[in-house]
Amino acid sequence: MSEPRLDVALRRALLAARDKREQRGATRDGTVVLSPLEPDEALALDGLLSFSRRKPILAGRPLRIPLSQLEAALRACEIDPRSAYEAVGGRPVRDLPAERAAAGVTRAEFRSWLAEHEVARSQPPVGAWLEEAADQGRIRADARALVERALTIVGALPPVEPVQRTVLAASLLDGDPHALDPGTSLHRLTVSLLAAAAGLADDAPGREVWAAWNVLVDPISSDVVTLNLPLLGKGRLAQLARATRGTHVVLTYGQLSAGELRWPAGVECFSCENPSVLIAAEQALGAGCPPMLCTGGRPSDAVRLLLSSLQVSGARVRHHGDFDEAGVQILRDLEVRYGVLPWRFDLPALYEGLRRRGVGVVHETRAATLEAAVVELTSFLAEELVIDGLLEDLRAAGPHRAEITRRS
Repeated sequence: MSEPRLDVALRRALLAARDKREQRGATRDGTVVLSPLEPDEALALDGLLSFSRRKPILAGRPLRIPLSQLEAALRACEIDPRSAYEAVGGRPVRDLPAERAAAGVTRAEFRSWLAEHEVARSQPPVGAWLEEAADQGRIRADARALVERALTIVGALPPVEPVQRTVLAASLLDGDPHALDPGTSLHRLTVSLLAAAAGLADDAPGREVWAAWNVLVDPISSDVVTLNLPLLGKGRLAQLARATRGTHVVLTYGQLSAGELRWPAGVECFSCENPSVLIAAEQALGAGCPPMLCTGGRPSDAVRLLLSSLQVSGARVRHHGDFDEAGVQILRDLEVRYGVLPWRFDLPALYEGLRRRGVGVVHETRAATLEAAVVELTSFLAEELVIDGLLEDLRAAGPHRAEITRRS
């Protein structure tokens, strides 16, 4: 026997009843509230409810009716309420209270699993990180498989001998060497857990975190262009620096992390954002140029490792970049992290560069910061356009402790 055909005028009432049934669950009652009824709606509802309601249902008035009464009227007409709700709603009827209860059970089971996990118990900082992340909703029960994989990695570290991250991933994660590639959810979670376990800052570079656990991260792809670094000692890097004095050298993260980075006291090093500046210095000054490095835009891990070494040694690093928003952001980052100083990279230098280019500076007296000034520029002032002034500074600074470098 086919289901009785629903009056289209009941659609709004059925949709409201469906929403109420989903909110109240399978058995609890509630009140269906409808705003003033249209004439056809009032007529249809009056006919549906005629056997259970004495007062007529009038158009232009709101309606409040118990959900149980409306559903009883539907059944009296041989209409299954759930089928009617699904017909007008176009989807199955949900039981939201039951779903919330089930989700609560799942969350409790997940939290218990986290707390009892062997890695979380054996490494309290990891357990504390997981508990806080679960409290904040950053990890949820539906991510259990991901958390399990991350904890597998954490539990296997550190290895006795250095291991490449790709080899570690392949050996522990179903033979997939790219399972821990940067940008993946697994990489982000694993690095966060390892940083917590090692007592490192939340924003510590991933490469630094992996290094703390004796894991090598693609030691070749991250590099830094340098010129005339005055490295001391007899190690390979120091020998390379002396042998290549006067010409630029590209050093990889692997070389820098494996080599001995010893510096003369009081080193002054110059940093630029674009390789063209360093190459111009090489061509103009050669071996007579003071130490230089190039960030190549936003600093790579190799750049950061080199700057960190210089900072620890007490060196003074001065940086110049493009006069644009990105260039200023790079400077501020280097200032905060490594104590770098601006090199012809402030408001006076910007305005002088613009004047030399014949650009009017109508906002010179208004901008209070370099950030504000570069935002107002119609086009950014590239580092290459002020290269003459930078070369003047490099020429005046001269080679730093060249004799010490040659004797070491």
